[in-house]
Order: sequence, then C-alpha cells, then structure tokens
Amino acid sequence: MSIVGTIARRTFLIGSAAIAGGVAFGVYAYRSAPANPLLDDLKDGEAAITPFVKITSEGITLITPRADKGQGAYSAQSMLIAEELDVDPHKVTLDPGPPARAYYNGAVMAEGAPFPAYDKSPTAQSVRGFMDVPAKLMGLQITGGSSTVKDMWVKMRHAGATARETLKAAAAQRLGVDASTLKTEDGAVIAPGGERIPYTELAAEAAAIDPVEPAGLRSPKEWRLIGKPFRRTDIVAKSTGTATYGIDLKFDGMLHATVRANPGFGGPVVDYDASEAEKMRGVEKILPIASGVAVIADNTWRA
Repeated sequence: MSIVGTIARRTFLIGSAAIAGGVAFGVYAYRSAPANPLLDDLKDGEAAITPFVKITSEGITLITPRADKGQGAYSAQSMLIAEELDVDPHKVTLDPGPPARAYYNGAVMAEGAPFPAYDKSPTAQSVRGFMDVPAKLMGLQITGGSSTVKDMWVKMRHAGATARETLKAAAAQRLGVDASTLKTEDGAVIAPGGERIPYTELAAEAAAIDPVEPAGLRSPKEWRLIGKPFRRTDIVAKSTGTATYGIDLKFDGMLHATVRANPGFGGPVVDYDASEAEKMRGVEKILPIASGVAVIADNTWRA
C-alpha cells in the first residue's frame, strides 16, 4: 500500500500528513476520524489529514474554520494555534478551510443541553459532554452561540503544539541533536548554537516522520498572546479599505440576483407581472421563488 493510502486509512488522535512538499497538522476528537474532503482528487505523492496547520516551502497557513462575521473569530482562532506554534498571526496566511464534517462544532450543541449555564452538576456536565457526539456525527460546522473559543480552546492549541514538536523532531534529525535541546521562536527552530531553521525549510522533513504528540500544553505563565493585548489580524485591512468582502468578488460573466419578497413573512406569491422588468437593460431572467420573485441581472443596480 502506498504511503498516501496508509495515511488515509490510519486513525489518529493527533496527526500530520505530507502534502505536495509540505506538511499539515490536525486534530481528531475521536478514534473514528471524520471524512476528510482533502483526500478527494489528490495528486500522486500528496496526502492530507484534516489540517489546522499547513506548512510548505512557500509559507505557513493556519486553518480557522469558524466564520468571522466581524467579531474577530479568525484572530481568536489564529491566536490559539500561534500560541503553541510560536508564529506571529500577522505573518502567516489565515484560511477558513473547506466545508467539512471534520470541522464540526461540539460546543454549540452542548450549549443546547437542557441545563442552565451555571449548573455544574455531574448530570449536566455528562449531558453536555454527550452532545459532542451528535454534533460530530452530523458534521455541524456552525459559527454561533459565542462557541468559537470554547469549542476550539483545546483543539487548536493541541494542533499548534503538535506541529511545533514535530518540526523540532525534524530539526533534531537534521542536526543530529536531541530535540529537548531545541526551542522555537517566530516561525523557526532554534539550535543550541543559535542557528535558526525556518519552519518552511523543515516542512518536507516533518512530513516524513510520525507526528509528535505533545506531553502537555504550555501553562498560562508562558502565554505570549492569549490574554494579552493583541492587534486583530484584520484591523489594518478594514481600517484602510483594502479588505476584500464577498461583494467585492468579480468573475467573468458573473450575474447578480436580488429578491422582492412577500412582506408577510413566509407568505406565498399570489401573482406578479414581469413584462416591463424583463425589457430593462441588463436583466437576464426573472424567476418565482417560494415567497417572492428573484431578478437576475448583469450587475446589482440593474437587478
């Protein structure tokens, strides 16, 4: 069996995978790993296991699957990984990743348990813990309920720690030293003599070794980012007008749609006359929908 097949079929608590000259690190909550969308249509020599941290020779990408709706979710998630990985969230790429069951949200289901938040009884805690199971089975990739940090608090820190220790192990093999003599700083492994080896130079070597499960997460006394003043990763772009929003995306031949809905919530369409609107410049089509009419045109204004 090829290494790709072997990796794809193994079960990990904490795992890494080779990906086209790089390495990806991820976390699984249970023995049975959720289906990984990155395993589809892989090229020869590529493998992937649900990544939260992806490192290639080109750079470092932190996967932040909880959507940012202006509340700073991307910044918070990047901080959790970066705290253990020893990278600057402002110097890496943040990517929400693909929609996938592997990014399920167990905390938001736990919040729905029939107990008040202040109830810390064994029964309440057991039920909340159980709610993680249906969340995983249904693949509920949800952003909401103020659950991002609660759900990702351990997952993302473990992903960063696993990546860090695996990169140190790769550097130890290269240098012929014990990994315990190495430390990490700002996206690089630091050798006893002060030599710096960037993570990007270790990606291929890290992909070739078994992931190193961390003995434990760093104590709050060692935190550099969590609980400290931190500039959000999106603040400069949003302050200077350079941030890209969905409405800014443009593609060749792209059409736009607007909806005229029944003002009565959920009310049906009794009748409509599209004869004049269909003659207007730029209008491509007018379609009835469940509670209104959709107008498709070549730009938003004409729609």
